[in-house]
Amino acid sequence: MKAPGPLTRAVGKGAYSSGGLAARAKSACTVLVEGELDLDSAEPLYQHLRRALDRSTGGVILDLRQVAFCDCSGLSALLRARHRALAQGKTLSIRSASPAMRRLLTLTRTRALFTAATAPFPRAAGAVASTLEHPA
Repeated sequence: MKAPGPLTRAVGKGAYSSGGLAARAKSACTVLVEGELDLDSAEPLYQHLRRALDRSTGGVILDLRQVAFCDCSGLSALLRARHRALAQGKTLSIRSASPAMRRLLTLTRTRALFTAATAPFPRAAGAVASTLEHPA
């Protein structure tokens, strides 16, 4: 019997899990990502986001609140998906993110790449960053 590949279909349309990462479409344009975003899960996530972007009319909103860990390959997958969105005239924005994701985006100075130009990230008093919110 052949061992399953790194991409395993989960219950629900457009859902998947890979290693410690799971992603599923919450709505037509929102994708919830859970778990660890690393070398093993980066490419499956990129492919999932690519398909979501191809189906969307204006872009995709990411919910990264449940991402416990993200390495450079995970960030690269997000940046590649953003590049694809821009090439299609769409957006890839982050609605909310875990503390680990907020820290990574802040340290790499990529946070602003995932927000609408008219909606800066809110800041809590004395904090580096509070939540990442997409305008309603």
